[in-house]
Amino acid sequence: MKPDNYQKPKVLIADDDASYRLMLTLILEERGWEVSTANNGREAIRKVLAQKPDLLILDYQMPVLTGGEVYQNLQSNGIKLPVVLVSSESALEKLASSLGIADFLHKPFDVGELITIVQSAHEKFRNY
Repeated sequence: MKPDNYQKPKVLIADDDASYRLMLTLILEERGWEVSTANNGREAIRKVLAQKPDLLILDYQMPVLTGGEVYQNLQSNGIKLPVVLVSSESALEKLASSLGIADFLHKPFDVGELITIVQSAHEKFRNY
């Protein structure tokens, strides 16, 4: 039983692929997350500032700003939150690590891997 003041953890999913955003939304909502979405990097920054999510899932290849540029923008403005960078390009995993991004998720992925990475990133940051 959850306490009366329980609030669902909030995640923002930023990806230019609408079907991918929908799939992630359905998976995470089913597991108790409050989900919002953005379809490009600039929109992701606006929504982070307005909604203050607990976690950010960023596709690397997005129009306007890449996932890496979004992360760097947030960091330079003192906004700290766990980020999972998502890409089909495995070479970007080193970039994610060098930027200090919590975790990297390879596309395509399985649901179990997604849940494990999302929970791990959220827990690490909450306990930091």
